[in-house]
Amino acid sequence: MQKTILTEQQHFLPDLCQPKNVLYITLISQLLAIILALNSSVNLGDFWSTLSLNSLFILWVAFTCAAIACSLRKAINQWPIMKACLFMFIIINLTTLSVSWLTYDALPKLDLFIKPSTTPIAFYLQNIGISTIFSIILLRFLFIQFQWKLHTRAEADAKLDALHARIRPHFLFNSLNTIASLTRVNPALAETLTENLAELFRATMQTSHRLVPLQQEMNLVRQYLMIEQSRLGSRLTTDIDLSNIPNDALIPPLSIQPLVENAIYHGIEPCANGGLLRIIGTNNEGLLSIHISNPLPPYAASTNRPSNHLALDNIRLRLQQLLTTQAKLLISSSDGEFHAQLNIPYQTTLL
Repeated sequence: MQKTILTEQQHFLPDLCQPKNVLYITLISQLLAIILALNSSVNLGDFWSTLSLNSLFILWVAFTCAAIACSLRKAINQWPIMKACLFMFIIINLTTLSVSWLTYDALPKLDLFIKPSTTPIAFYLQNIGISTIFSIILLRFLFIQFQWKLHTRAEADAKLDALHARIRPHFLFNSLNTIASLTRVNPALAETLTENLAELFRATMQTSHRLVPLQQEMNLVRQYLMIEQSRLGSRLTTDIDLSNIPNDALIPPLSIQPLVENAIYHGIEPCANGGLLRIIGTNNEGLLSIHISNPLPPYAASTNRPSNHLALDNIRLRLQQLLTTQAKLLISSSDGEFHAQLNIPYQTTLL
């Protein structure tokens, strides 16, 4: 069964269980309490007392609504937008009405709260009126933010898909030439390489998966290396050790294969004697590092191969869109070798 990634950008209702959103609720509640206190203190002349009562009332309503929304978030995000908006509108206003009853009728009778000096009708109408206006503004803001996130995600997906669908022409031509040269002398190997090439193109054009298991990506890398090994022969040697990385770790598709392709095309192939391609994986407290190294070719040979860094930019873009800020692609060169290091947080579920 295929899984799809559900990100925060696909949810209308934000996760109010997160500490940062709880902080936002507190700040917005206090801001609203200050505005109402400034308005009331003009007539009553008691700003701090009014502010404290308004803060208590608004925070009571806000945290109650947040707790309800947090507990029902998964169900609410499965509903149509209008149904979710109507539900939250009713919850906010019913909570306001309930807290109004508690603060005006229930708690003062138990000597647990100071009864407001206004009439019951004025008190209820004022609170419901403010609650209605504020809930409409809030839900409208969330709706616009949701639409903007969907639009941003659609643009990002389109750009990712466009980059994802590209494959270097030189690799295609070289692979076809290799397969053509083997059709007569070794038909079985030519058939195997054709199947591997088909798998590479299928993976390149696949857009339904935003994260794939590491094992799946490495199978793709090995199929690619088999094609290149048939073309370069003994000039290409490999050393792959990913035993420290769990096979169920998820990574963006085509994040390792383009780096391996870069290492061969820009590093090993231009060298007269070829070279060693290393792929080493480490796991440092949940941060996975995949290190790819290859020899640097002579300067004259390297300048004959133009590079537009498309593969590196592609990988960086997908890391930025799909994972956290911990995900990075680092490149460097030292001691006659080029190094590319892919840092990805350990993740086993599609969010």
